[in-house]
Amino acid sequence: MRTTPPHTALDLRIHNDREKQISSRKITSESPEGISGDIHEFSLFLVEKGSGIQITDGITREIEDRELHFVFPEQQNHWDPDPEKEINISRISIPDSLFETFGSYLKYPFSHYMKIGRISLSEESFEKFRYEFSNIHDELSERKESGLTAEFRLKVIMLMLSKEVYRMHYEKRMDSACLLSRFITLVFEHYREHRTIGFYADRLAVTPNYLNVLCVKHLGRTATGIISNELLSEIKQYLIVSGISIKELSILMNFNTINSFYAFFKRYTGITPKEFQDQHKNRTLPVIAEDL
Repeated sequence: MRTTPPHTALDLRIHNDREKQISSRKITSESPEGISGDIHEFSLFLVEKGSGIQITDGITREIEDRELHFVFPEQQNHWDPDPEKEINISRISIPDSLFETFGSYLKYPFSHYMKIGRISLSEESFEKFRYEFSNIHDELSERKESGLTAEFRLKVIMLMLSKEVYRMHYEKRMDSACLLSRFITLVFEHYREHRTIGFYADRLAVTPNYLNVLCVKHLGRTATGIISNELLSEIKQYLIVSGISIKELSILMNFNTINSFYAFFKRYTGITPKEFQDQHKNRTLPVIAEDL
């Protein structure tokens, strides 16, 4: 039993039933004890100021300013803040039995949040979280008979957390997909006239290196390789089915000289345009049935 009067205790709780309690605690340099919480609780840690390490299930993470850490029930959680640095952390915890109610407000699988463990917050996002954390702490300190307001605010925090996870991990992926889609569209439109990555990077307002990294990561080849492959595919089609000369084809494909055309083709195929044409001299296009 606590000897500290309820209205002055750092650890503030609501509801008489111990299994249905929300707790709020402020951890500072003067009062750093109790930071890690309980293994049977879901805890949110809003770090305004902090330095040191935090370990969850054997994964070590640096503690930095303006972060939100989240620890799920049954996760092993240990905080080791730097005693020489200022500490200002707000913790909100709920027991695992009550987490079933609030967990539905997390929009992604729990395993995804557990893998991330923490998120860095912009100044604007941090202020929004701090506002909700502070209000929950104040409301619990007033010992209201009903915890509905604090519970509502906690649900808001859960939704805000999901929004931040989306912004940092899913929206970024969608942005990459959108940029790559625009890149491919530009390649279809300009591959004859523009074969350098710089042209496309400028149009997309990114650096050539960034565009190249995205292409390799998501498409499996360099941006230059994608451009060249599109051009090469059309050149092969012309060599197989058209009656124009190789010199005319080099002009059509906007090569400055026939030698540069030959060099480009041989670089990617290992043979000359004439050798490729000879290999496919007797090739006929497949007939597509009209009733398909």
